[in-house]
Amino acid sequence: MSEPFVESLPGRAVPKSFVAELETKEAIQQAVAVRGYNLERDGETVQHAYQLVVNVRGKYILGLHLTNGTWRVVFDTRDYPKLAQEGPRAAYEAVHDALYERAPSDAEIDFESTPRFWNATQ
Repeated sequence: MSEPFVESLPGRAVPKSFVAELETKEAIQQAVAVRGYNLERDGETVQHAYQLVVNVRGKYILGLHLTNGTWRVVFDTRDYPKLAQEGPRAAYEAVHDALYERAPSDAEIDFESTPRFWNATQ
């Protein structure tokens, strides 16, 4: 399913400040930079995310992953109606599982932001 705000994302990792700005959009309830790397600019460390979780206000949760300069929806809770019955925690766990599966093992990961209740799949 096409998401206009996903298509509007730049074709590169985004700074955490950009992720915070997503939350100012009316449709976005929450945006979290899940995984990324640090860039040094003018003596300052700036975190850039290549994986995001976006909660579209009261409707669904998306897991986004940057691949070859394109943001892709790798998990959409609307595709899993049973998750709605299991509650928001189950939905967040499923989204984080999907992102974890796509986190490149050889990539630089300087930060991870995952909920305390989430554990990497074994």
